[in-house]
Amino acid sequence: MRISTIDAVRGLALFGILLVNVLDFSLPMLYVDASVFAKDGVDRFLLAFVDIFAQASFYPLFSLLFGWGAWVMFEKGGERFRATFLRRLLALLLFGMIHAFFIWHGDILIGYAIVGLFLFPFFQASANTLRNWALSLWSSWAFGSTILMWLMWKVSGDVDFSEPELARQAIANYQQGTWEQIFMQRAYDWLYVNSLTQAFIFVLTILPFFLFGAYIAKEKWFHDVNQHRSTIQKWCIGALIVGIIFKLLPYIEKNIVTTYAQDMIGGPALALFYLTAFLFVSAKVIRFLAPVGKMAFTNYLMQSIICTTIFYSYGFGLYGKVTPKQALAVALGVYAMQICWSHWWLKRHRIGPLERVWRWMTYGKKKTT
Repeated sequence: MRISTIDAVRGLALFGILLVNVLDFSLPMLYVDASVFAKDGVDRFLLAFVDIFAQASFYPLFSLLFGWGAWVMFEKGGERFRATFLRRLLALLLFGMIHAFFIWHGDILIGYAIVGLFLFPFFQASANTLRNWALSLWSSWAFGSTILMWLMWKVSGDVDFSEPELARQAIANYQQGTWEQIFMQRAYDWLYVNSLTQAFIFVLTILPFFLFGAYIAKEKWFHDVNQHRSTIQKWCIGALIVGIIFKLLPYIEKNIVTTYAQDMIGGPALALFYLTAFLFVSAKVIRFLAPVGKMAFTNYLMQSIICTTIFYSYGFGLYGKVTPKQALAVALGVYAMQICWSHWWLKRHRIGPLERVWRWMTYGKKKTT
């Protein structure tokens, strides 16, 4: 049985991830802060809004949903599950490599495919084991690394990580470069943020959310909301309180410690709030967002294709020319289009086009349900 609430949460996650990613699609966010491109108070307000409510919250939300989906797949998979799930991860890796090196450097699929391998030892675990591992891994890494950041700050003070020259190089290549120059810039950007050290950090960052999503699936929070209502409400309220406190820290005192804690602790806490809060939204909201979330894989990749076409030189060449509010307006337009397209498509087809390809690569046949 497909659960519409999960699809609706995916729909929300797609919107949040686009709000964050569109600034990277359009501006050299890897190398300088987006505030450099702010022209007025509206820009600064919108950047603060995205920072508080979206930044570092929606990749954990997608991770929770990935873990949830993996466990549901395990429960349905029978004896051949492990081979099937491995094929699913390999297909995801292939999609991710195409995405990262031929469309946009900020791909998340490669990382999900790799971290997904770490789920195999947990597929026979109890719900308590999944929850305890998830909370232990997350708390030890998030709070431990924040303490290390605090120690570094006490010794060295704030560190400026901006790279203005690299930002100018990115603008030149993405705004006016040839296809080859864009390809090389994309590869450089990917390598700039991906290394063996970063891979290790990525596993520690993402795996706890995979495990907690699996815990939620095993406990069947979304299958029987009434049975788990009290537990869900406690997690929802607690996550909101923790999320808002840590998200607002840089607006009380901004330094590398509060900024780091905002992302590492506040972001994931808000992700859990968004997930649990959707269990209490109206059926009308669920019906509105579910189609775009049901086609999340297609829509995620289409966001990259559409936005790079708008901002890169092989399209309209607007990279580095827009303000944050203009970039976010593009995001709103793209998402509105995806809502309409998803409703239209699913009235005529059972699943999205790339979902169909992914399932064929996973099961070796045209499975569409």
